[in-house]
Amino acid sequence: MAEKKGPFQKVVIDQDICIGCGACVSVCPYQALELDENGKARLIWDMCKDDFSCVPVCPVNAIWKTSEAPATAKSKANWYRFSKPLSDAERKEFEEWKTKYGIAWAPA
Repeated sequence: MAEKKGPFQKVVIDQDICIGCGACVSVCPYQALELDENGKARLIWDMCKDDFSCVPVCPVNAIWKTSEAPATAKSKANWYRFSKPLSDAERKEFEEWKTKYGIAWAPA
């Protein structure tokens, strides 16, 4: 089976809803989720490959596919980060993702 190439849809996490149980972190085959310094789930943007196994395991429904996420969740800060400086191609994909899905915030 050929690996899917980007651009990926990814997921959105509402940290105000998240209870920090870690279920999403434990099921992600790409290690694209972590618990942040506040114990809330956070996406590692460049590691997410559209597996979406995190979405159904969230007991409080704090994770959505980006295309299905409410605008309020997409406008919040700090729910995702990068694992490394982005390459030019990754930066282009990131900008396209932000524009396509109406993501208001970006890490510094």
